[in-house]
Amino acid sequence: MTKNSAATTPLSSQFGCPPDCGPDSMTSTDINLLFDRFTGVRVGVIGDFAVDLYVDLRTDTGEQSLETGLDVFWGSHPRASLGAAGNVVQNLAALGVSSIQVIGCVGNDLFGREMRYLFDSLGVDTRYLYTIADGWDTCLYTKPARNGREANRIDFGTGNTVSDLFFGSLLADLDQLLPKLDVLVINQQFAHPLLTGERVAQLNERIARFPNVRFIADMRREGTQVQGATLKVNTAELARFLAIDHPNEPDLNWCLQHGEVLQKRIGGPLLITRGPAGILCIDQAETKRVDGLTLAGPLDTVGAGDTVVATWAACQGAGASMSQALTLANLAAAVTVQKCNQTGTACLSEILALHHSHYAHD
Repeated sequence: MTKNSAATTPLSSQFGCPPDCGPDSMTSTDINLLFDRFTGVRVGVIGDFAVDLYVDLRTDTGEQSLETGLDVFWGSHPRASLGAAGNVVQNLAALGVSSIQVIGCVGNDLFGREMRYLFDSLGVDTRYLYTIADGWDTCLYTKPARNGREANRIDFGTGNTVSDLFFGSLLADLDQLLPKLDVLVINQQFAHPLLTGERVAQLNERIARFPNVRFIADMRREGTQVQGATLKVNTAELARFLAIDHPNEPDLNWCLQHGEVLQKRIGGPLLITRGPAGILCIDQAETKRVDGLTLAGPLDTVGAGDTVVATWAACQGAGASMSQALTLANLAAAVTVQKCNQTGTACLSEILALHHSHYAHD
């Protein structure tokens, strides 16, 4: 996506309804060729890594604790997967990206050890993932399911803080790593994140200093602090970052009007995920969209944004066009939302099967 400083006409006026780059414009051969290139893409991920812990919960056990007299709940089928920035990592691995570097920290606890095990299982390079002995709980989303529905979460790591001295050492590592990367994904998930606004400013210096690296940010709170990276937002985040009301059903014109404002503010491409309506990308040079797919059955949108970020990162590293990246990210997200009660990923065979079932193919 090439920046064009001469483009002064508002995007919404310039393009009207931006061109649709639906999956029927890509053949299965195109998809396979892109995936072949993914294997050589080198991606780093920095930010808030977490573990998602899923358990089945039964509350009507009829048992009470002898010690406290309180009701005893029964848990079964515990299963852990990577969450937050970790979910971006496992989506990258599912897409076939073989060179993945993580930059961040975990706590000296059982969840930190589980996270390292999950990263090792994927072949992820963790040399810059540090274990902090005190003051940092490994971030964890505990997701109990009762009668097939998610119950109250129990979160760990919500009050974490690290020193500026430690973050400075991470930046030194990053300076050594960036010349070896094609893409860096920047993730901010928690209310007390690794990447505060002041630290994002330090990352902005790297974005300017390493023009050959593609930077992609997904930040729940600090998104407006990023400069020069592709920023992924959903429509609620777009409204929050601009301090405007969020309509019940934001239409394309709303996304174009307000997306243009945020895009100019961050100085880089803006990627807007619109749920069932699809995905929109606004850059200084062009604006394109892809419509969502019609999907049947129960859907679980948890983690779908991470799938979009990972797919976009892989496509950017592989030199894909905006249309190709939008198409593939849309297909990958449609795969993951059909995987309920798990932090889903999308692989080549699943994406090809969905493409085959929804669109003409070669």
